[in-house]
Amino acid sequence: MFAKTVIIALPVFVLCAGLNWGLAQNPTGSNGEGQPFTLNVPVNEVRVVFHASDAKGLPLEHLKRSDVQLFDNGKRQSRIVAFQEYRDLPIRVGFLLDYSPSMEHELDRSQEIATELTTGFFRTKSDRAFTMGFGVDSSLTQDWTGDTKAVSNGISAALSKQMYGPDGTAMFDAIYRACKDNFSNDLTMVSGNFVLLFTDGEDNSSHVWEPETVDMCQRSRTAIYVFAPRRRTIEELRGQELLEDLVAQTGGRVFIDGRQSIHDALATVISDMRYQYEVIYAPPKLKRDGSFHRIKLKCNVERSQVQARSGYYAYAKSSQRKQGPI
Repeated sequence: MFAKTVIIALPVFVLCAGLNWGLAQNPTGSNGEGQPFTLNVPVNEVRVVFHASDAKGLPLEHLKRSDVQLFDNGKRQSRIVAFQEYRDLPIRVGFLLDYSPSMEHELDRSQEIATELTTGFFRTKSDRAFTMGFGVDSSLTQDWTGDTKAVSNGISAALSKQMYGPDGTAMFDAIYRACKDNFSNDLTMVSGNFVLLFTDGEDNSSHVWEPETVDMCQRSRTAIYVFAPRRRTIEELRGQELLEDLVAQTGGRVFIDGRQSIHDALATVISDMRYQYEVIYAPPKLKRDGSFHRIKLKCNVERSQVQARSGYYAYAKSSQRKQGPI
């Protein structure tokens, strides 16, 4: 019922400046826990988090540094500072639900999918979620919680907001706000930040647009996963293309209704969230000239797929922002 469109992410990174990356001593443990230690990352080192899967979409476990090739602007990188595997990570996810007029006939479907994730995959002891609804305006209907009933109620409340306010959609405003206000840039956390976005891609009311939104997603280390209804008109297909572009720049996947079961689609999302790798490398002779560096990851395992944040801007020191590195 839902189709899986695999997209390699091309998001933006900012260089690290004398910061501490909190990693787990037992990154392959069964519960993602362990005594933390501190790794000091110098100025000119870049962090890339990625998910690797086989031809069937199952996570590839126990990859070694030699199994992965990393390229920065086409040049293979050999100065690898750290390579870590993380299994069974806790989830940090925000549900962003579009209640605008163009999604009026999809509200029940959005609620069904979002609720199945919380009831079928959520772990109350470790996972956390928040919920937001958006049309022209956006509203936080449930703050961070591990209570699945509270999350489900927040989903219902988010989708009932269509009764209020003017018509229109401000999708980018909602994503920007969710990343800025709800996701911590705490580098000691061993987990990823994710947004599950339920929308058709229409946006006619935002004050910030794609470049600013993508930048905020990267600064909060947030990947976007989209659940979209199947569309057929030219205008509707343009919305789908916009969503695919957004995902390609922030990391994640697009699922289109009608081609894959909900359970299989959500299982893929959860696998991506819980099983990740991290590589930190030092590009030689890196110039802080503000230029964009494109990163490409290759896995030596046959027919494997890699999803990664795969780019960064080499900002000068004076250009680095207070939010910290991504």
